[in-house]
Amino acid sequence: MKKFIGTGLVILLSFAVFGCCASKVKAQNEAPFKVLEATYTNWAGEQPDKIGTTLRITINNKEIQLDSVYFRNNSASLKRVDSIENAIFTGSFTTSTIPHDYILHSDPKEEFGNKPPVTVSKLPFEIKENEAVVSYFFKDKINYYKILEVKQE
Repeated sequence: MKKFIGTGLVILLSFAVFGCCASKVKAQNEAPFKVLEATYTNWAGEQPDKIGTTLRITINNKEIQLDSVYFRNNSASLKRVDSIENAIFTGSFTTSTIPHDYILHSDPKEEFGNKPPVTVSKLPFEIKENEAVVSYFFKDKINYYKILEVKQE
Protein backbone atom coordinates (compact mmCIF):
# COMPACT_ATOMS: atom_id res chain seq x y z
CA MET A 1 0.00 0.00 0.00
CA LYS A 2 2.87 2.40 0.83
CA LYS A 3 4.47 1.65 -2.53
CA PHE A 4 1.19 2.57 -4.29
CA ILE A 5 0.93 5.87 -2.40
CA GLY A 6 4.60 6.67 -3.11
CA THR A 7 4.17 5.98 -6.84
CA GLY A 8 1.03 8.13 -6.94
CA LEU A 9 2.85 10.95 -5.17
CA VAL A 10 5.74 10.82 -7.66
CA ILE A 11 3.32 10.93 -10.60
CA LEU A 12 1.41 13.84 -9.07
CA LEU A 13 4.61 15.81 -8.46
CA SER A 14 5.76 15.11 -12.04
CA PHE A 15 2.55 16.59 -13.42
CA ALA A 16 2.92 19.63 -11.18
CA VAL A 17 6.53 20.29 -12.20
CA PHE A 18 6.08 19.68 -15.94
CA GLY A 19 2.73 21.48 -16.00
CA CYS A 20 4.33 24.70 -14.70
CA CYS A 21 7.05 24.58 -17.32
CA ALA A 22 4.60 23.96 -20.16
CA SER A 23 2.45 27.01 -19.32
CA LYS A 24 5.12 29.52 -20.38
CA VAL A 25 4.98 30.56 -24.02
CA LYS A 26 8.22 31.15 -25.88
CA ALA A 27 8.66 33.42 -28.85
CA GLN A 28 10.77 32.17 -31.72
CA ASN A 29 13.87 33.90 -33.01
CA GLU A 30 13.27 32.79 -36.60
CA ALA A 31 10.12 32.97 -38.69
CA PRO A 32 9.07 32.25 -42.30
CA PHE A 33 8.91 36.00 -42.90
CA LYS A 34 11.03 39.09 -42.33
CA VAL A 35 9.76 42.14 -40.49
CA LEU A 36 10.56 45.05 -42.78
CA GLU A 37 9.16 47.74 -40.50
CA ALA A 38 7.48 47.89 -37.09
CA THR A 39 6.22 51.27 -35.87
CA TYR A 40 3.74 52.64 -33.36
CA THR A 41 1.82 55.90 -33.05
CA ASN A 42 0.24 57.27 -29.88
CA TRP A 43 -3.07 59.08 -30.35
CA ALA A 44 -5.75 60.89 -28.36
CA GLY A 45 -9.42 60.17 -28.94
CA GLU A 46 -12.37 62.51 -29.22
CA GLN A 47 -13.26 61.81 -25.60
CA PRO A 48 -10.85 63.62 -23.29
CA ASP A 49 -10.01 60.56 -21.17
CA LYS A 50 -9.11 58.18 -24.00
CA ILE A 51 -5.66 57.66 -25.46
CA GLY A 52 -4.29 54.77 -27.42
CA THR A 53 -1.59 53.27 -29.54
CA THR A 54 -1.70 51.97 -33.10
CA LEU A 55 0.95 49.52 -34.29
CA ARG A 56 1.86 48.98 -37.94
CA ILE A 57 3.89 45.92 -38.94
CA THR A 58 5.14 45.28 -42.48
CA ILE A 59 6.40 41.81 -43.44
CA ASN A 60 7.79 40.45 -46.71
CA ASN A 61 5.62 37.30 -46.97
CA LYS A 62 2.05 37.86 -48.20
CA GLU A 63 1.09 34.25 -47.43
CA ILE A 64 1.55 34.64 -43.66
CA GLN A 65 -1.40 35.87 -41.61
CA LEU A 66 -0.40 37.69 -38.42
CA ASP A 67 -3.05 37.22 -35.74
CA SER A 68 -2.27 39.47 -32.76
CA VAL A 69 0.44 41.59 -31.17
CA TYR A 70 1.64 41.98 -27.58
CA PHE A 71 3.17 45.39 -26.79
CA ARG A 72 3.70 47.34 -23.54
CA ASN A 73 1.42 45.23 -21.32
CA ASN A 74 -1.35 45.31 -23.94
CA SER A 75 -2.50 43.07 -26.71
CA ALA A 76 -4.45 43.75 -29.89
CA SER A 77 -5.71 41.75 -32.82
CA LEU A 78 -4.07 42.58 -36.14
CA LYS A 79 -5.86 43.40 -39.38
CA ARG A 80 -4.34 43.12 -42.84
CA VAL A 81 -4.15 46.33 -44.87
CA ASP A 82 -4.05 46.11 -48.66
CA SER A 83 -0.61 46.60 -50.16
CA ILE A 84 0.86 45.78 -53.55
CA GLU A 85 4.36 44.74 -52.48
CA ASN A 86 4.27 43.56 -48.86
CA ALA A 87 1.82 42.45 -46.19
CA ILE A 88 0.93 45.27 -43.78
CA PHE A 89 -0.90 44.67 -40.51
CA THR A 90 -2.30 47.19 -38.02
CA GLY A 91 -3.60 46.84 -34.50
CA SER A 92 -4.83 49.35 -31.90
CA PHE A 93 -5.54 49.41 -28.20
CA THR A 94 -6.95 52.15 -26.00
CA THR A 95 -6.28 53.18 -22.43
CA SER A 96 -7.82 55.72 -20.09
CA THR A 97 -5.82 58.70 -18.87
CA ILE A 98 -8.04 59.89 -16.03
CA PRO A 99 -7.98 57.86 -12.81
CA HIS A 100 -11.40 57.07 -11.40
CA ASP A 101 -12.48 58.60 -8.10
CA TYR A 102 -13.80 55.96 -5.74
CA ILE A 103 -16.25 56.64 -2.93
CA LEU A 104 -15.22 54.80 0.23
CA HIS A 105 -17.85 54.78 2.97
CA SER A 106 -18.81 52.62 5.92
CA ASP A 107 -22.30 52.32 4.38
CA PRO A 108 -22.04 50.13 1.24
CA LYS A 109 -25.03 51.94 -0.30
CA GLU A 110 -22.95 55.12 -0.48
CA GLU A 111 -20.37 53.30 -2.62
CA PHE A 112 -22.95 52.55 -5.32
CA GLY A 113 -21.66 53.72 -8.70
CA ASN A 114 -18.01 52.88 -8.12
CA LYS A 115 -16.56 51.26 -11.21
CA PRO A 116 -14.44 48.14 -10.72
CA PRO A 117 -10.72 48.71 -11.08
CA VAL A 118 -9.16 48.03 -14.45
CA THR A 119 -6.62 45.26 -14.11
CA VAL A 120 -3.80 44.80 -16.58
CA SER A 121 -3.29 41.15 -17.33
CA LYS A 122 0.26 39.88 -17.33
CA LEU A 123 1.52 39.06 -20.78
CA PRO A 124 2.77 35.52 -21.41
CA PHE A 125 6.08 37.00 -22.61
CA GLU A 126 8.86 39.02 -21.10
CA ILE A 127 9.40 41.92 -23.47
CA LYS A 128 11.14 45.27 -23.20
CA GLU A 129 9.55 48.68 -23.73
CA ASN A 130 10.46 48.82 -27.44
CA GLU A 131 9.81 45.11 -28.22
CA ALA A 132 6.68 43.35 -29.40
CA VAL A 133 5.60 39.76 -29.96
CA VAL A 134 3.31 38.78 -32.83
CA SER A 135 1.35 35.58 -33.12
CA TYR A 136 0.88 34.06 -36.55
CA PHE A 137 -0.37 30.86 -38.14
CA PHE A 138 2.05 28.68 -40.07
CA LYS A 139 1.25 25.11 -41.18
CA ASP A 140 -1.97 25.17 -39.13
CA LYS A 141 -0.08 25.91 -35.92
CA ILE A 142 0.09 29.13 -33.94
CA ASN A 143 3.60 30.51 -33.50
CA TYR A 144 5.08 33.55 -31.80
CA TYR A 145 7.84 35.82 -33.06
CA LYS A 146 9.59 38.57 -31.10
CA ILE A 147 10.19 41.87 -32.87
CA LEU A 148 13.28 43.35 -31.24
CA GLU A 149 12.70 46.98 -32.15
CA VAL A 150 9.43 48.87 -32.60
CA LYS A 151 10.01 52.51 -33.53
CA GLN A 152 7.77 55.47 -32.82
CA GLU A 153 6.47 57.31 -35.88
